[in-house]
Amino acid sequence: MGATWFHGLGDDEERNPVFLEALEAGLIDANPEAEQWWSSQFLLPGATQPLSKEQQAAVTHTLAAWGEAVDELPPDAPGATVEHLRRAWEQLLASGKLGPEHEELAQRVWRWREQLQRAMDGCHSTSEQSAEGHALYDEMPGGVNCALPAGMQAVAEHMASKVADLRLQHAVQRIEWGAASSSNSAGTATASGSSSSGGTSDSGSGSARVRILCSNGDSLEADAAIVTVSLGVLQAQHQQLFSPGLPPEKVAAIDRLCIGCVNKLFLDFGPADAAAGSSSGSGSSRIESLAAGSNPAVSYSLLWSEPWDGASSSSTFAAAVPSAVEAQLPGWAKGIFSIRFGGPETKQPQLAGERHSTVQPAAGGATAGGSDSAAHAEEGEEEAQFVVPCAEPQQPQCFQGVAWVAGEAALAMEAASDEEVLCVLRQLAALFPQLQLPPGASWDRVRLHRSRWGSDPLFRGSYSYIPAGGSPADVAALAAPIYPTAGTHSAGAADKGAAAPAPESAPVLLFAGEACHVKYIGTMHGAAITGQAAAAQLLSAWQRTS
Repeated sequence: MGATWFHGLGDDEERNPVFLEALEAGLIDANPEAEQWWSSQFLLPGATQPLSKEQQAAVTHTLAAWGEAVDELPPDAPGATVEHLRRAWEQLLASGKLGPEHEELAQRVWRWREQLQRAMDGCHSTSEQSAEGHALYDEMPGGVNCALPAGMQAVAEHMASKVADLRLQHAVQRIEWGAASSSNSAGTATASGSSSSGGTSDSGSGSARVRILCSNGDSLEADAAIVTVSLGVLQAQHQQLFSPGLPPEKVAAIDRLCIGCVNKLFLDFGPADAAAGSSSGSGSSRIESLAAGSNPAVSYSLLWSEPWDGASSSSTFAAAVPSAVEAQLPGWAKGIFSIRFGGPETKQPQLAGERHSTVQPAAGGATAGGSDSAAHAEEGEEEAQFVVPCAEPQQPQCFQGVAWVAGEAALAMEAASDEEVLCVLRQLAALFPQLQLPPGASWDRVRLHRSRWGSDPLFRGSYSYIPAGGSPADVAALAAPIYPTAGTHSAGAADKGAAAPAPESAPVLLFAGEACHVKYIGTMHGAAITGQAAAAQLLSAWQRTS
C-alpha cells in the first residue's frame, strides 16, 4: 500500500540504511539489478486502435521535453516548478518536433506527465511545488532503483523485531516536555503516530523531562523524545500534541511545508480462494496466482481530455471535448493516470525459511520523490524516458493490477465508497476499449484494496515536499532539536523559546522523518537517516553532560 522502491543503495561513504536492514533480513540480494523501466500503452478515450508510429514519436518528444525541463532545474531555481514547465512547453512547440496534427495529443501527454510527477514527488500540483526544492532532491548514491519482492512491510517487521521495548496500540495523545517531573526514570521515548517505544539510557540525568500520554491510558517518562510523526499529523495536531506548545519558528516551518497524497487502487481478478491465503488449501492457490507477477508488467497510460491545470492565460493549451462517458465520471476519476498489471507492487511469495539470493529486475513504476533519469533508449530516439510508448499492444497475464491516483483526486477518491470506486473503474473499461484484462478475468469479479493515506489519522498524507514560497530553511527548522531553557523549566519559558540550546544542555525534543531531509525528502532512507542522526545527536549530548 505504501513505499515500493529503494532509490539508490548507497556507496562506501553513505549507505541506504533501509536497504541494509532488508539485506540483513535476507529479503534482497546484496547486488540487486537495477529495475528496468517499463513501456506503456498510451490510450485515448474511445480509440480502438493503438497509436500510430507518428503519434508514438509525438509522445516520446513530449515526455523528453518534460524530463529535460525538470532535470535541468538549477539548485537555486526560482518560483514554482510549473513556471519552468510552461517555458518547456512553448519551446517544444517552437522546436518543430510536433506537427500541428499532434499538438492536442501532446497536450494530453503533458497532463499525464503532470500526474506522474505528482505521484513521484508527492505534490498536489507542480503549481504548488518549489522549483528549488525539486532541484535539490537527489537520489542516494549507488544509482540503483529496485523494488523489494516481499514488500517493505517485511523490512519494517524485521526492524521492529530488534526493538527491546516496542509498545503497539499506544497511540500518542500528548507530549509534555520542558519541565522536570517527579519521576526518577531516565531514558528515551520515540513517539510515532501509532506507537511509542521507551528505553533506558546512561544519561544519569536523574529526572525525566518528557512525559508521553497515550490513548489507552498509559504514560511513559523519559529524558528526551524523538518525534517521528508525519508532517501531516504535526500540521493537524501539534497544538494539542505538545505541552507547552512548540516554538514559533518550528510552528512556522510546519505550516509552510506541505505533504501530498498518493494512493494506489489494487485490483485482484484472481480466483476468490486466492485472495484468502493460508498455510494450506487456498494458500497454494494464492501462490499460484501471485506467481503471475513474474510475467512482464503490462501498463496502460490514460490520456484524458482534461486540460493541463498548470496552463496560464497566455498558454496554447486548449481543452479537448470530452466524450459523453467521460463527462459523466466524477472529477477524481480523471486523476487515475496509470493502470498496470504485474510489476513491483505485485509481491512475490516468500515461503517459510526462504532467503533471497538473487533478485530479478522487476518492471518499473513511478518513484516516490524519484528522479527522471533514464533507464534505456531505443536506437535513434531521444534520451531515454521514464516511460516510453509501447510499440505493440499486449494482454496482461498477471491477475493483480494497480491503478495510481495523486493530488486532490487522491483525496476525493478516499471519500468515495468501494462500490463507487469499482463503478468508476468499470466505466474506464468502456471509455478506453484497448484496456485489456488477463485471460478469463472480468470486471464483474474483481476485489478492490486501496490505500487512504490522506484521511488516515496516523499519517494524513503520503510524503512531503517544499512548496512554492517555502525553502530548505523550513526543512532545517522542522528538523531542529528543542532544548530546555536555561535556568527554568516553566511552561512559559519553554513556550517562549527553547530552540536555542542552554549551556551544557541536552535536547529534550528531537524531530525526524522524511520531511526533515532536504536532499532525500519523501523517501524511506531520508526518514531513517534523520532518525539515526537524531539518536546520535542525543547520545553525544548526553556524553558531554554526564
